[in-house]
Amino acid sequence: MAGGGTAPPLKFGDVLLLIGVSLLIGTLFIQEWDLPVKMNPEDEPLKGTSQSFSGDVLTISAVTEEESDVRIEIFEDGEKVEDETLYADRITPAELSYESKGGKLAWKVSLELSATGEVDVDLDRVYFLNFVPYILGALITTAGVLKRKSETEDKEDVILDAIIEDKD
Repeated sequence: MAGGGTAPPLKFGDVLLLIGVSLLIGTLFIQEWDLPVKMNPEDEPLKGTSQSFSGDVLTISAVTEEESDVRIEIFEDGEKVEDETLYADRITPAELSYESKGGKLAWKVSLELSATGEVDVDLDRVYFLNFVPYILGALITTAGVLKRKSETEDKEDVILDAIIEDKD
């Protein structure tokens, strides 16, 4: 440091608090901040993959600026399981849901050549695996709070005796 000072060491309770809160906030942003993908007429079809468990539900929704047909294809372990061409416009979304049997899911969404729109893909997990990071973050944050509280109690238990003498 330019000032020549030293910083006190970072305490373990503070580290646990930092990690726990970061895990909670990061998971919230990653899982819940879902933005639809914009598609233009010159764009390639939207493709995606995901590993799924039996019972997971994949929902694909497409909204177009003008009346258009939307083709949604879903593959599971390389085999085509859904192939639908649905009508969509600004008010009526083209929506397709598929319940997985477990395995690798892949999907492909195509708009008509002149269509512009937005596609939203959601995967709802059956085993609540989406909540594991929240639980882990809450446990780590709680451990950090308890550790920090015990460190402050240890400081309060220390009694300092001092003898004050007059210099005569």
